Amino acid sequence: MRKPKLLPATLAEMRRLRAPRDYFSETRTSLKLRPEKILCFVRKNRQEVASETLVRYHHHRYVLVVPWQEAGEVYVDERRFLLRHPQALLIFPFQFHYGFNFKMARVLWQFVTFEVKDGAALEALRLAPLRKLEAKDHGLLSTLAEVWNNPHRQDELADWLALILKRMLKAPSALKIGHQFEPKNSSSLLMKINQHCLLNLHQLFGLKELAAQLAVSESHLRSSFRRETGMSLGQHLRRLRLQKAMGLLLQSDLSITQVAERCGFDSIFTFSRSFHRFIGMTARDYRRRLADSRGSRIPKNRKG
Repeated sequence: MRKPKLLPATLAEMRRLRAPRDYFSETRTSLKLRPEKILCFVRKNRQEVASETLVRYHHHRYVLVVPWQEAGEVYVDERRFLLRHPQALLIFPFQFHYGFNFKMARVLWQFVTFEVKDGAALEALRLAPLRKLEAKDHGLLSTLAEVWNNPHRQDELADWLALILKRMLKAPSALKIGHQFEPKNSSSLLMKINQHCLLNLHQLFGLKELAAQLAVSESHLRSSFRRETGMSLGQHLRRLRLQKAMGLLLQSDLSITQVAERCGFDSIFTFSRSFHRFIGMTARDYRRRLADSRGSRIPKNRKG
């Protein structure tokens, strides 16, 4: 399949993207259940991310990554993605990501960060976050850049980004595990696994119960998931539980014990040990550090 031709005007619009004054500032929108607090920026050369190649980031925002010119590697929750035009990658809140290891000195990569109040509609992209773009998608991304650069059109940002995300959900997967493409028949099983896991994270269940729920053998479930995603199902489920915990610690007044229960851990000891191994600090320290970085106070009714 021929790659869509890049128009000079589109590339010029990408290069003109202004840098945000604050990478965690708000972009106001009156729309509900739509992207909000949207930020757009670009990376134009290897030097801009040289110091970040091995730094692991995780935060509460979605990150849409679009490589317009030249390829590069990105690691998301230890999964390796080789990005090149015409593709787009969506990184979810609280996923560890690092790399942006560009192959060439001069590049042009677009980044869009945002939040949504209800991200359930985007969950179909979690296990297959790398999608192929078409010419219409390029036009929408170009318009998004044009709107971002125009202070008088900021109210349009949510509309344009929502259209882009909806098209990503329908776009074919371009997922690569190492040098292998994701099997074409994998989406049905992956969707069922992810849907069940996300709806039942508050419960304690293992692979045996999950296999029974999906009417497949435990061995088939394990091998299929690893073959199609490059990670173990147990590892994926544990990350989902801990990433949900990170969100609750940041966005709720629940005690740490309550957070552990809401995320399906059988004891506060198991949760504390898993959280420390995953994040590198205790849940209490994580909550306090985030509160300090966001300039907010921990409510008095929080226990930890």
